[in-house]
Amino acid sequence: MTRPSPSRFIVASVLSGVAFGALGCGSKTTSGPTSPSGEVIGPPDSHCAAPDGTLMVQTIGVCEVIDPTRVPTGSSTCGVTFTADAGPGATANPDAGVNDDAGAPASVYGPTMYGSAGNDDDCKYYVSWISTPIVEKADTFFTVTALRVQDMQPATCAGVIPDVSLDPPDGGFSTHGVPAPPNPSPEIMPGVYKVGPIRFDEAGTWTVRFHLFEECSDTPDDSPHGHAAFFVKVP
Repeated sequence: MTRPSPSRFIVASVLSGVAFGALGCGSKTTSGPTSPSGEVIGPPDSHCAAPDGTLMVQTIGVCEVIDPTRVPTGSSTCGVTFTADAGPGATANPDAGVNDDAGAPASVYGPTMYGSAGNDDDCKYYVSWISTPIVEKADTFFTVTALRVQDMQPATCAGVIPDVSLDPPDGGFSTHGVPAPPNPSPEIMPGVYKVGPIRFDEAGTWTVRFHLFEECSDTPDDSPHGHAAFFVKVP
């Protein structure tokens, strides 16, 4: 297994920057690199790093459709095969409803990541984001870029859906969230999505999880369904 070259990872940032400019968000210029609004700095994520230092890659297979209403129009051009037969017991979240030892719903997701870019929980996608200025009780839009790790090509037709929750100060289970947009996010460039509006109603550190191909069952290991979560700071 080989590690994708660093130059390929730069594509995500370039695409996000172009898309962000297309949104017309802000005219302030700076003399050097800046961090995305709301980015929380911390240890870089490495959950897709193999012991020998190579990058673990989960290839993407057929989408076993569990929600036909979300299958994109013109799906034959998406580079993903959609099948109507998801099989018995197939769900978007196979462990939904399972509780941990403390009685709280158990998480089936990987750890929330610091920064503004990283691999999704299953090492299928390289996801990066930037946003409009993040302030309390105002609409925020995220520009999310998703690339398939297997070939570093844009993940088109992913219909990104956000899942947003406030992290408790004590590190416990979050019980506070905000509504997500009702429809999948529009794809403004190949693999680039305008996600929002999201209105953070409290200051603090939030977890923003981006779901890809939500219409596909997450039961098969190679399902196109994916999710990547990042800490976002609301001042």
